[in-house]
Amino acid sequence: MKELIEKIITRKSYYDIIGGGALSKNNEDFFKEKKQWSIIKDQLLGCYLKPYFSKILATQKPIFYVDAFAGKGRFEDGNAGSPIIALNIISESLQRTKFNQSDVELCLIELNHANALRNNVKHFKNVAIVEGKYEDNIERLLVGKKMQNVFLYIDPYGVKVLDFSIFEKISEINLYSIEMLINFNSFGFIREACNAMNTQFDAVILEDLVGVDNLNVNNLKSIQDLNKVAGGTYWQAIIEEYKNKTIDGYEAEKKFSEQYCKNLKEHFKYVLNMPIRLQKGQRPKYRMIHATNHAQGCALMNDNMYKRWEALQTIQNHGQISMFTEDIENISVNKEELQKEILEIMKLHKEYIDIDIFLAEFISKYGVRVSTSDICKELDKLCNDNNIEVVRNPKFTPKGKISKFWTVSKGHSVKVRCT
Repeated sequence: MKELIEKIITRKSYYDIIGGGALSKNNEDFFKEKKQWSIIKDQLLGCYLKPYFSKILATQKPIFYVDAFAGKGRFEDGNAGSPIIALNIISESLQRTKFNQSDVELCLIELNHANALRNNVKHFKNVAIVEGKYEDNIERLLVGKKMQNVFLYIDPYGVKVLDFSIFEKISEINLYSIEMLINFNSFGFIREACNAMNTQFDAVILEDLVGVDNLNVNNLKSIQDLNKVAGGTYWQAIIEEYKNKTIDGYEAEKKFSEQYCKNLKEHFKYVLNMPIRLQKGQRPKYRMIHATNHAQGCALMNDNMYKRWEALQTIQNHGQISMFTEDIENISVNKEELQKEILEIMKLHKEYIDIDIFLAEFISKYGVRVSTSDICKELDKLCNDNNIEVVRNPKFTPKGKISKFWTVSKGHSVKVRCT
């Protein structure tokens, strides 16, 4: 074991050591077969895009959708990749919409497989393919997109291309709405961080890592690169804790991910993250991170992540029903605490607050643990106990009964506050 770790630290890539399943420089082998974790990831994207486009088309503002690492568009086993999934959903949404002047622009960025991508999406209209690097093109592509709806899907092969300053710049553009869904290889980052700080890491950290970068033997440059990815130096203290055995690898990854999301919250109002792991106790393959300034988008993504989490639980439990309610980190949810947490968020506001804003603030603080419908059930209980006040418009149903809806739609609004 010790010899393996020493070899890993001194070689450029651990794939050179363990062999088998190694990704080539342009990740060619990745597209041979769509793996289970990749299916879950694309389900998260696809199931979110359907209601997203349904709602966002109603704004009647131009929509700019970007797949920043589009790949080939389709796997060799016939499964659709993220570009085709998005294109199909956009086509269906445009056919169903009542708005005739819907302006949707699609951009697919790809460095290594642009020709295969062109061939796989040639049957779709209004698709721009940019052959090059995401980090070299994204700022240029967003020029002139002010007051538009922008959705960025960022699914890189590694972590070093995710320069945090790009997210900072995007947040400063005066967009009508912004949504980012990022596939972040958090354990890949921890591995790179350990190497940069000359820290021996457990060999098991290497197991099943996807899309890792080559090790950089220039530690100073690696540290500088990782500072850019993390948006700060906070990760170095986490690696020191790991080095001193104050925390283990699981805790290091979780602490880093939490701080990374906290950094994003300085630029986006609402940030959620979901670990993708196929077995309980397993390190996440990656984390799906959603950042937006749109309250409804946050609530919508929460429910989408929660449904995907239920699907993951079925895989983790081998089809058996779990006896306990757990959140996406496999931590038991104490529903008795939910009401206290709800009131804590609500007490931050002196006046009535829109239900969508309340839900987004609650979810963004406490993470994906339950569905929004479960949160609303607790709100009902609090209302019945006279702990909160609810104002609905319209107050009565067409049959003259008191309204009890929680969902906001055209002509329907809900506001809440503490009594």
